[in-house]
Amino acid sequence: MGALLIVATLAAQVGTTGTSTPSPSTDATAPQTHAGQTTYADFEVGAGYSTNPNMTVLNDEGAGFGRISVHAVHSRVSALATTLISAYAENASYTNHHGSNQSASLFGRHDVSVSEHTRFFVDGSATYQENGQLDTRVLAIPVVPPATPGGPVTPPILLPSNSDFLSIRGHQSSFTGHAGGSFELSPRDSFSLSSGAEHVVFHSGPFRTIYTTIPVSIAYDRQLSERTTVGARVTGAHTDYDGPASSRVITPQFTARTRLAPNISFDGALGVSFARFDDGLIVRNSTGLSAQANLCGQGETSVFCAHAGVDEQTATTAGPTRSISGGIDYSTRLDANQSIQFSLGVTHYSMPTSIIPGQSFSGSTYYHVASTYSRQLGSRFFGGVNLAARKLTQNGPDPKTDLNVSLFVRYRLGDI
Repeated sequence: MGALLIVATLAAQVGTTGTSTPSPSTDATAPQTHAGQTTYADFEVGAGYSTNPNMTVLNDEGAGFGRISVHAVHSRVSALATTLISAYAENASYTNHHGSNQSASLFGRHDVSVSEHTRFFVDGSATYQENGQLDTRVLAIPVVPPATPGGPVTPPILLPSNSDFLSIRGHQSSFTGHAGGSFELSPRDSFSLSSGAEHVVFHSGPFRTIYTTIPVSIAYDRQLSERTTVGARVTGAHTDYDGPASSRVITPQFTARTRLAPNISFDGALGVSFARFDDGLIVRNSTGLSAQANLCGQGETSVFCAHAGVDEQTATTAGPTRSISGGIDYSTRLDANQSIQFSLGVTHYSMPTSIIPGQSFSGSTYYHVASTYSRQLGSRFFGGVNLAARKLTQNGPDPKTDLNVSLFVRYRLGDI
């Protein structure tokens, strides 16, 4: 149950130095690895209007806002290793006495091949956001090649904001770190494992939640052909909430991965989750379906990924809950000067178990979509428009939908 870290990217705005070298994959149709490095920082100012920036039921008046942000990126790709670092910070100040919202995201990943048959990775992230504002942004960073030569097509990945149906109305900090490795047992068989820690702190008025999750994953894969791999894995996660409450989930699954075309890949997992929740007074056990699917592709000027998942027990800032989620991430270059990025996500939460004293929660559904149109105005200047929408439905009064539109000007320092 390691974090799914997908990074939305646009090759049109990324300069890569160095030479192109073929991937050592045995699949002649697999995309090539491009060696080199990219380093840049984007400074952006913008202004716009939001219909409900704090996603509240009360005091839900719309407000104009001014925004300033900086996004720094460094990526390095070689025949044996890839490194990616992204740092983002933003301040948005609102009219109508709404104050201001701050957001920040730091992400890093490094994977390295230590031998012909062994590869290791480590990643980490830290985020801070107020009222779910990271869900109204699309953060672009460079495409990096698959960690495993000949593996799935690299998807357009969005830096995770970790928002849920409660955290979009408060202040949330999250810190994650994972490490693992894959080992070839034979030309067709491989074994992988990973683990880490994920820590979340949330507060909003009288509500306060702190929890830490320890995920573990062990997997076996067998290659049936150059394009198809099947296997099995067991994932587990133990979550300790601030107080006596804790939860545990163990999920065995069958897995499959196939390359449908030279630039399109599909991977999926299907199994059963066995969940346990203990609040110090009552122990609840449940069993349910666990499934994930990803369809990703990469063209000459575009990248996309569609994903869906069902989880019997998901940790949220309100407590453990069953969830069904799906989304699409897409990025394309219209021509040498114009690009579009798009991200959509929806998650339905059911049977939540509240860990907040005196507060119960019902089933809810959270929708969010964000898009960016960007046009190069000069050698280092860009302009464009951001559009976003967020909607929460629940039993009881729903907060008014937040529609967000803004114009921006961006200056890039570093590689073009």
